[in-house]
Amino acid sequence: MEAAERRGISLKRLGGWEPVTVTEYEYDGDGRLVRNWSQPESEWDQREQAWVAALAAYRAELCPCGCGQRYADVTSDEETGPQFVASRVVCRARLALLEAQKAAETQDVVGGARLWHVQMQKG
Repeated sequence: MEAAERRGISLKRLGGWEPVTVTEYEYDGDGRLVRNWSQPESEWDQREQAWVAALAAYRAELCPCGCGQRYADVTSDEETGPQFVASRVVCRARLALLEAQKAAETQDVVGGARLWHVQMQKG
């Protein structure tokens, strides 16, 4: 959902949906065209609007500190509310990048201008 939201398009459009445009024509008694109008199918139908509303409601429940937990849970009573355990893992890709950058800084005066890339090594 977030990818679609960042692009400003609906989920169904992100999935490949294209709107159908219906054109209607109005003729006079002699069969001459007097008016025509076209109406594209709505991208933001009720279902798409419900998805966006649900995402907004979910985000509104999150703690503003960025921990990813529900605000009601993290601000609940310490004695009776849920307990939390912190753990950590290391992003080995970021670690490899930081180690390479640190090694380059000691030898290279233009290290800040270098562009770095991390990729997973194949088996």
